[in-house]
Amino acid sequence: MLLLAVLPATLLPAAAVQAQVAVPDRQGNYSRNETNVQAQRASRYGTGSLWQVVVDSLNCRQEPSIDSPVKRTYLANDILEVQIYRGGSDEVLINPRDQNGRPWMPVRDGFSSEGACYVRANSRFIRPVVK
Repeated sequence: MLLLAVLPATLLPAAAVQAQVAVPDRQGNYSRNETNVQAQRASRYGTGSLWQVVVDSLNCRQEPSIDSPVKRTYLANDILEVQIYRGGSDEVLINPRDQNGRPWMPVRDGFSSEGACYVRANSRFIRPVVK
């Protein structure tokens, strides 16, 4: 085990690297939006990870802020797809933060092409879809 701690991630087995994907911090916040389950549809920009709503209703806002207008509301068990924007390296997998440092995830309905809105990236509201 000690040897694994000093090996670069590229030399670790894939399962060891994937274990850290979509893990919330102590407050339940998800800093990254990457999961092992991706949407299965054709897209010229790529497809995003899938997440499930775990509360009765979840407001999705125009901007990553609690003060931003609600664009739509998702219901319990709705599946959301992370909106992947063009960008370099991993920057598209990091959730933007509001003025209080809370992460917000850019999402859209997993079955439509409707534009993205933002939900709080916290385990109280959403969880990653697992196989």
